[in-house]
Amino acid sequence: MEDELMPFVYTAMRKPRTRAGRGFSLEEIKQAGMSVRKAEKLEIPIDKRRRTAHSENVQVLKEQLQLSIPLTEIGGIGTATEERLVKAGILDAYDLAHTDVDATAQKARCSKKTLKRWQDEAKKLLQEQQT
Repeated sequence: MEDELMPFVYTAMRKPRTRAGRGFSLEEIKQAGMSVRKAEKLEIPIDKRRRTAHSENVQVLKEQLQLSIPLTEIGGIGTATEERLVKAGILDAYDLAHTDVDATAQKARCSKKTLKRWQDEAKKLLQEQQT
């Protein structure tokens, strides 16, 4: 991800204040409608020790989930191909739309022509999402 997501937690002091946390709690991930596996794929930091759920953090996760289009939404990409693309550093449609085709084709072990077609479809999906 380009900009790192950081949750906010409240300190347990006389005068409570917010500070950046280590990760989102499992409850916040659940309330956002996301699975832990999905959060890990999107490289969202998770703090399994936290027990609190703050509405601000849930909202941030919901926005991130809406921005992310899974690779399997693109025609011709199944779970096996998705795994190869993730290993090559492509996590979602946004990453695919903004990748260098030549370098990624070699890393993901697929043809440049196929990767270019997937890239065009990813750009189309992102444009549809913005409207």
